[in-house]
Amino acid sequence: MTRAVLAATLVLLLSAPAAHAAVPEFPQDLPGEATASAVRSDPDTWLVGAEPGAEAKAVAARFGARHSGLGNYVVERDQARGFAHALEARGLLLYSQANTVLKSKQAVPDDPLSVAPNNWRARLVSPATVPPPVTPESPLIALVDAAADPAHPEWVGSAFATIPGTPVTNSHGTATASVAAAPQNGVGILGVWPGARALNVPLATTPGVPEGGITCAASGEAIGKAVAAGAAVINMSYGSPSRCAAEWVQLYFALAKGVIPVAAAGNEFQDGNPLEFPASLPHVVTVAATTPDDRSASFSNANAAVDLSAPGVGIMTAVPPALDTDGVQDGYQIMDGTSFSAPMVSAALAWVRAARPDLTPDRVVQAVRLTARDIVSPDGQDRPGWDPLTGFGVLNIDAALTVAADKLPIQDPYEPNDNLVWVDGTAFGKPSTPIWQGGKSVQVDALLDKQEDPVDVYRIVIGGKKSATVKVIPRFGDPSLEVFTTEAVSVNDLDGRVAKSRKSGSKKTEQVTVRNNGSKKRSYFLVVKPQGSSRYQERQYSLRVR
Repeated sequence: MTRAVLAATLVLLLSAPAAHAAVPEFPQDLPGEATASAVRSDPDTWLVGAEPGAEAKAVAARFGARHSGLGNYVVERDQARGFAHALEARGLLLYSQANTVLKSKQAVPDDPLSVAPNNWRARLVSPATVPPPVTPESPLIALVDAAADPAHPEWVGSAFATIPGTPVTNSHGTATASVAAAPQNGVGILGVWPGARALNVPLATTPGVPEGGITCAASGEAIGKAVAAGAAVINMSYGSPSRCAAEWVQLYFALAKGVIPVAAAGNEFQDGNPLEFPASLPHVVTVAATTPDDRSASFSNANAAVDLSAPGVGIMTAVPPALDTDGVQDGYQIMDGTSFSAPMVSAALAWVRAARPDLTPDRVVQAVRLTARDIVSPDGQDRPGWDPLTGFGVLNIDAALTVAADKLPIQDPYEPNDNLVWVDGTAFGKPSTPIWQGGKSVQVDALLDKQEDPVDVYRIVIGGKKSATVKVIPRFGDPSLEVFTTEAVSVNDLDGRVAKSRKSGSKKTEQVTVRNNGSKKRSYFLVVKPQGSSRYQERQYSLRVR
């Protein structure tokens, strides 16, 4: 039903902005609660997140909490409740949750290893396509994983390295790195980008914790190290059905710095097909596994987060010889799992970043995911386009390198801005730069995606006794417009919403006028969301402020 144009003029109180409460979208669990008891976690520690800054550090010191990067703290379980309440009393609490256990996405239990010819690389890129020369400035692939073996003969003559100090206790880190970057040196296997700059960032393990001892805290800390090392792409071949706030914050900080995160979709399709994290977080490139005959692997998780696929069955990998379990300790072993599909895509993304520096990181992702080779569905019905089993299809590096830039979606600016917490300073310690502070009108052209980018938030500043007129003009699909004050804690906090415009239809411009009736300038947050029942995930729009 058509609605009249909405223009709301609002009189706003001069009260100071309220202190931030804990972020509703993040976990808010404390020891002893049922939700916390239901997940597998480190029995001795807890995770608490705070708005970054000196005040939070001072509170953390009182409770003996260890800082693990960008407002994330690890604290003894019996101190967690007091620490969280002390932060909450000061308006500094971001989240609190059990230090959940993550699982590596290695071989599928009880699934026999494939003995088919190991020709997976030829299915991704032509042998005649020459990768860019590897230089000290080449994009760095950081593989957050189990500690790898840098002394393996596979790495002779390569730029592969690992952050030292963590013992090599399983084969997973060496195997994933070799799939991505094993050099052309006459030894062993050939990675997707042979000899690429690759860094193994070991995940610290906790003795006595199941699933290899990987915790939520270890994941967040390792991602922070990858960012600090200058990663262009971060590969994560592990995950958990529980959302890890420490991981989430670090990944979004990485996104803000132009890093591309990649994660394995998971190997649990036959065990309930749960959503896995970090793979299911927005903006993470989620990779499923396919078989040698281009079908979805029987174990590969399927959901709306899957972006594309790569081979994940019968993959020859390099492993530490002492940990080679296939009966021949030659340092090579065939493995299955989305663990090995993900680093193929990570290497491809780094390759495209090097070969096409004209593309921004988000458009590099689009070049790789949208040019994937479409394959038939498992039932044999050829339904073209995206599907939840294989995404847009199987990685096709040649197509990603050659697709015309004008055939790709526009750059999506100001990411990550999926909620107020990423823009108002709560997560990153300082508010984002406002897109408008009065004066000349501005226009922002941007994208939405129901799964990968579900909300866009922008900060504007309106001077005292001034107003702003905001428009959202649909270019593809149907977006809505809302305006929030600094008192709001999320885009679902209706008490903090002061204006909205939701006209049904992809040709209807949304418009509001917001007035600051006080004498001092104030920040407001413009929120654009998808609406309507379109079968398309994507939206494109122009935001205008004057």
